[in-house]
Amino acid sequence: MQTAPSKPTTVTTTTPAEKKYEYTFYYISHGGPADPWWAPVIKGAELAGKLLGVKVVYQGPEKFSIKWLVDALESAAAAKPDGIIITITDYKALDEPLRKVIDQGIPVIAVNVYDPRSPDERIPYLSYIGQDEYQAGYKLAKYVIKWFQEKYGRLPKLAFIGIHEVGHIGLELRAKGIQDAFKEAGANYVPEKVDITTDITKAYEIMKSYIEAHPDVEVIFTLGPLGAHPAMQLIQDKGLKGKVYVATVDIDDKILDGIRNDLVIAAVSQQPFAQGFLPVVYMYLYVKYGIMPPDHVPTGPTIIDKSLLSLVEKQIKATGGA
Repeated sequence: MQTAPSKPTTVTTTTPAEKKYEYTFYYISHGGPADPWWAPVIKGAELAGKLLGVKVVYQGPEKFSIKWLVDALESAAAAKPDGIIITITDYKALDEPLRKVIDQGIPVIAVNVYDPRSPDERIPYLSYIGQDEYQAGYKLAKYVIKWFQEKYGRLPKLAFIGIHEVGHIGLELRAKGIQDAFKEAGANYVPEKVDITTDITKAYEIMKSYIEAHPDVEVIFTLGPLGAHPAMQLIQDKGLKGKVYVATVDIDDKILDGIRNDLVIAAVSQQPFAQGFLPVVYMYLYVKYGIMPPDHVPTGPTIIDKSLLSLVEKQIKATGGA
């Protein structure tokens, strides 16, 4: 995990110059420009800001960093915005600073990653908008297990999990869901977590080395495009199509093609555009009209395989992700 703060990427929505902003919302995320999954999120937040006439400041690091996230939160709070939307990527690190923000009267909505503790213990944000991360991994693994049983009459000989941001609570929950599904299925192994980093070149080499050292691997579980893209390329480069498969969380054009071309068994859709758009809308309704958002607004998980490609193609073409 990166510990040093990095320069943020800031995207501020614009409205006509003569129109004043009624409200300012900060959208603070662990996802920056290096991860293509976040492009639809930014697009969604921008559109909501323009439609509602509010200023939305999106900030994300160049490299994954919990320290950066905490620092960005504290800087945003000092600006006294009307609301803060944030990914609870590490609830332990964010607990104290977020409680201070909420005590100052700034409303907070969690997005993409939630505080997994009980309601009595968790950070008292207004709402969580996003998928259940544990279920995303669990449902994906259950699908893969069923797929192998139907195709080969058995479980995969060996599978591993490529995790690109170690310590990211959402990714760790996905991984645990995958591992628990294999335990329940009676597998004689638990898929190992492998740190593949956020560098796709390094990820490729790390996965290549793992497969060379473990020739029984039949499934590479990845937790986002940063792992799925190099995994698909590796399978093609090494002539492993039909022998090794990818199963992943999140969808983009490349992953869609991977499903279509039998490189990817299935992927989890959590609809990133909605995770950008909906928090801005719900925050606006809260500060403008006092309308309380639901405790949890699910945007997934939905398992996408070949039979459902047409369902997500429109969304991907319009927003860049699904």
